[in-house]
Amino acid sequence: MNRKAMLAYLVTAMLLVSLLAGCGTANTSQTNNTKPTQTGFHSTKTKGFVIGFANGYFGNTWRAQFIDDAQKVADQYKQQGIISKFIVENVNDDATQQVQQLNSLIDQGVDALLINPVSPEALAPVVKRALAKNILIVNVDDPAAYQGTYSVLGDHQDFFGIQTKWLAQTLNGKGNIVYISGLNGNSCDKLRTAYAEGILSKYPGIHIMATAPGGWNETTSEKDMSNFLATYPKIDGVLEQDVMAEGVMRAYDIAGKPYPPMTGDYTYGFFRKWAQHPDLKSIGVTYNPGIGADALEVAVHILQGDQFKAGVLQPNPENSSLVNTVIVPPAYVVTKDAQPDAPWLNDTYVPNLKEYTKAISLADALKLGQGQPDTADLDSVLSPDQVASYFQSK
Repeated sequence: MNRKAMLAYLVTAMLLVSLLAGCGTANTSQTNNTKPTQTGFHSTKTKGFVIGFANGYFGNTWRAQFIDDAQKVADQYKQQGIISKFIVENVNDDATQQVQQLNSLIDQGVDALLINPVSPEALAPVVKRALAKNILIVNVDDPAAYQGTYSVLGDHQDFFGIQTKWLAQTLNGKGNIVYISGLNGNSCDKLRTAYAEGILSKYPGIHIMATAPGGWNETTSEKDMSNFLATYPKIDGVLEQDVMAEGVMRAYDIAGKPYPPMTGDYTYGFFRKWAQHPDLKSIGVTYNPGIGADALEVAVHILQGDQFKAGVLQPNPENSSLVNTVIVPPAYVVTKDAQPDAPWLNDTYVPNLKEYTKAISLADALKLGQGQPDTADLDSVLSPDQVASYFQSK
């Protein structure tokens, strides 16, 4: 990702942002008068931290890379003596189990918890318990609005908004489409769906014939798409969330039908399959697995007593009164031919997104993936210096 200008620009640019504006039922608004929410956390040491990472879902390759990226950063901090122990707990979309594991991590004396919440509501009591023990809470990837915590989130609005606008404009504003959503009930999935609905409401000529949850799983998305193909004789386009495009393509292959315009993925396997079908109209926008590593970097700075610069923290997507969220934009937008001046890249919720989200061609993406397995994602992790620029100089 072209991030050299990103973080210096982000501090001022994000002051101009209207978080979630114009995107259906999840709308909130931001003004320049918002102030960071006070968390109440106070640091008591500068190194030797014990950090727990509670991951709420482990059902695809994105999640494996998500954990691996964070583990690599943790290992670097271990070598420096800044982290003494990094404990990863995975659950498979089971809120009860996650509560149990969080209680166990608290009992092990962690200084901070990175939480990818299965159910924000179900976790609220255990989060309250952790806060009472002066444990730093950083929610990561899936939004959750807890008073006294921080969040480090990907830019779901531009991630899915760019793709939805691309599809609508590729179809010239008309056509019958199907939508394969993500993990049913997940907060990221709800946000993305709300954004897509808000955008498509501006294109009355586009009709969603059917929706099915793909669970961010290729096998499920293939089944969903096969059912759609058996039900609807003409499908003009496919809107689908990440890491499911190859499943959609397999359903078309089995049915012996040509691919319509469809939103794609950012796995190297998808890019390679796309390259084998040059007539396919598609797009890939990254949702960085590196967000877990980014959250860990942010947590370490907070644990060491660092303070955020003005304008970095944004309103929480789940509760705009909580100004406690770091937003990390997509790293790349991939089209067959790089299109940095495309209208769907200029009309984004972060002003001038293309200043730090790089528009690249399919050929460029393939070069970046040389030597990588098909299951790997086009990824980006903030460097320590980039994260440090979020914080005031000591």
